Amino acid sequence: MAVRKVALFDLDSTLTDHAAAFRSWAEEFSAVTGIPVPWLLEAEVRHAGVRHAFFADIKATFDISQSIARMHADYRRRSAELVPCRPEVCTAVQALAEDGWALGVVTNGAPDAQRLKLEVSGLAVHFTSVIISGEFGVRKPDKALFELALDELAAGPQTWSAMVGDCLATDIAGGQQAGLNTVWVSPSRRRRPRDPIPTHTVATVTDAAQWLLSSARSDGRELVFAS
Repeated sequence: MAVRKVALFDLDSTLTDHAAAFRSWAEEFSAVTGIPVPWLLEAEVRHAGVRHAFFADIKATFDISQSIARMHADYRRRSAELVPCRPEVCTAVQALAEDGWALGVVTNGAPDAQRLKLEVSGLAVHFTSVIISGEFGVRKPDKALFELALDELAAGPQTWSAMVGDCLATDIAGGQQAGLNTVWVSPSRRRRPRDPIPTHTVATVTDAAQWLLSSARSDGRELVFAS
């Protein structure tokens, strides 16, 4: 029997505050190494989250003796531990669960770190499905990851389904390829002409949850369980 409403969520910078966790890590790393926090924040942007390049730059610029692989492993663990709990996000996700939504996470990344982030943020209890690229050898925007989550959540032809995420290239494009409604969480960024067009754009996850609750109820399809 298929569920009637499914919402999939990206993890980093959608459910969790990656920027806050990274700054906290950068402050700790700076205290140990002496590398200025502003340099670390700028390098994070410059390397667009490509961690091996980020730590290779650190090692070359500041003559750090520790290996790139070791720095990366330490970062992955500690930055996950530093993810803040956001009560407003927990409340929004809980409201969806209480309204009968089946909830899943679809995220790129390392399984150990991504699962730790869910636990630390207080969100793990709300999600029935957690699909992580590192466990399946395929990354967003490949529609296979979204289809894995839909299958695990027992979505069927009559299921009202959506993907919520902050990245147009991975979350929105991938969700569209999987045939989902898409909600782009974007507090300030604007679409470029060739970017995919989301079904809806919001500033926060709380706004996304409110839109999901109202849209599934007002959609033209009757919300019934499909056999």
